[in-house]
Amino acid sequence: MALKLPRLIPREEKFYEMFEALAATGVRAAEELMRLFQEPVDAAAAARRLKTIEHEGDELTRGIIDKLNRSFVTPIDRGDVHALACGLDEIIDHVEVVAHKVSLYDFPAMRPEAAQVAEVIVAATREVEGAIKCLRKFPDALVHVREINRLEAEADFICRDALARLLNEEKDVIAIIKWKEIFEVMEGATDRCEDVADIVDGVVVKNA
Repeated sequence: MALKLPRLIPREEKFYEMFEALAATGVRAAEELMRLFQEPVDAAAAARRLKTIEHEGDELTRGIIDKLNRSFVTPIDRGDVHALACGLDEIIDHVEVVAHKVSLYDFPAMRPEAAQVAEVIVAATREVEGAIKCLRKFPDALVHVREINRLEAEADFICRDALARLLNEEKDVIAIIKWKEIFEVMEGATDRCEDVADIVDGVVVKNA
């Protein structure tokens, strides 16, 4: 019977903390976006705040990749470390793009569906954060994975309904094009949350 040798080189646990910090940054970005749609705020100022948050996310992502390149042993598969870092960063990038476009287009009024999708994005990023925090105890992460999948489907439904109402109610073709673009990027943010959920699901399977 083969003996199980003790682990001679400890796994780098710092990765978990870095992932959690990046996921928390995604929640902050989503909450800022939700305020943009729900409250009478200065869109340009909100876009600048989100750009700052997006830069913070970039820095955290670069830190993870740099540490990956310098680490001999990682707590999870090296490819998954890279994919998670990039996936979490993509969520923030999509949220920032939405705010930038809203500021650029300077709409006279916000469509109510945008606030609804923003709420779903906030919920999804919080579930992403929950899943990341559960990477240390893999089975618990699956509860968050399932909820992220449900929220992504909910965002799809709201966006489809919003586009249908937009085509029926809006007479300005340029406004239709602009709002369609924004809804597509918002839907993309929840898609990126689902991408991260898929990576987490794969990590759980590999480490079961």
